[in-house]
Amino acid sequence: MTNKSLGRGLGSLIPENNKKNKAIVRIPMEKIYPREDQPRKNFDDKSLEGLSQSIEKYGLLNPIVLRKNGIRYEIIAGERRFRASKLLGLKEIEAIIKNVDNKDIDILSIVENVQREDLSGLEEANAYNELSKNYGMTQDEIAKTVGKSRSYIGNTLRLLKLDENSKKELEEGNISPSQARTLLSIKDQEDRKKSLDDFKNKKTNIRKVEKISANKKTITDKEDKLDRILFEDFEEKFIDLLNSKVEIKKNKENYRVTIDCVSIDDIENLYWRIKNGKE
Repeated sequence: MTNKSLGRGLGSLIPENNKKNKAIVRIPMEKIYPREDQPRKNFDDKSLEGLSQSIEKYGLLNPIVLRKNGIRYEIIAGERRFRASKLLGLKEIEAIIKNVDNKDIDILSIVENVQREDLSGLEEANAYNELSKNYGMTQDEIAKTVGKSRSYIGNTLRLLKLDENSKKELEEGNISPSQARTLLSIKDQEDRKKSLDDFKNKKTNIRKVEKISANKKTITDKEDKLDRILFEDFEEKFIDLLNSKVEIKKNKENYRVTIDCVSIDDIENLYWRIKNGKE
């Protein structure tokens, strides 16, 4: 299903019914190249291997989207599918050719990666920052375009304010985005460095660090803030476990956990993950 939050004209880039779309063509792999300014910089080998196995078993369920550039084709969307197909040694791949401008390409690349949770925290922050700098988009406009809340965009962009050492630990996966944002609330450099080390060595958690920080300044609605930080932390843990976007919300006395799936395959994979986890 096409995301209604996509930028103007982007909906036409994503086919509603791929098998009936007459615009699908087969393009030689050797004529295709990735975008240099693709927001996603790192590709997990295990994830690609799993995707290649799925493609080998079921075929390519969604064609990649390309833009023609001379005699070659630039990838607009679907670089993971392209890389996974290369692992299988395929000579051709199903694709849809689109003539679009750079802004739509930039937005689509971000939307695709964000919806599939394919970007690291810093990659996502840098991508939003590029939309702001290159196209003058406000945080509210970015939020509506990628289907996120304005506060989510703002909190993600805050990661760019981290010191270089904290950024490095975040990029290497030694701390989570939620932990990184917690570090930003610590003004004292020595306290921040100690908390960073404690996060890395599993000696503390977000709630403890937040409480220490709270003792040094007045925080309004402290419990709500702590709950939100904990929600984000558990959301990330669920994402790591299920490979799907997860959102946790509190409604009066109840908590709701929502798991997003972008295809039937995702639902099936989620079912087997849960089932196998119980056995």
